[in-house]
Amino acid sequence: MPIDSDKLKEVITFQLRRNIIVFYKRYLSILEDISHDHTVFKDRVSTHVPKEFLNNVDYLTPEKYNYIRKKILDGGNEVFRELESSLEKINFSFKEK
Repeated sequence: MPIDSDKLKEVITFQLRRNIIVFYKRYLSILEDISHDHTVFKDRVSTHVPKEFLNNVDYLTPEKYNYIRKKILDGGNEVFRELESSLEKINFSFKEK
């Protein structure tokens, strides 16, 4: 059954998008793990240090968390745009046997 060049690009684009999404979901999961570990750390030391000190060493604030999250998503979207742009420059042709 012959496959159309546009259909092939569509299938490749779909697979690339799916794999890129899986890739940055893994990074978001790692960020969640780090956030959880940071919260556990803060809870452990909160009884031993002044609150002001704890606030000063809190490196993973909600703002920082959201910044890192956005960078992960932006990076994945940028990779996809670049790959999609590259696919647009490719013409597939098929030989019939």
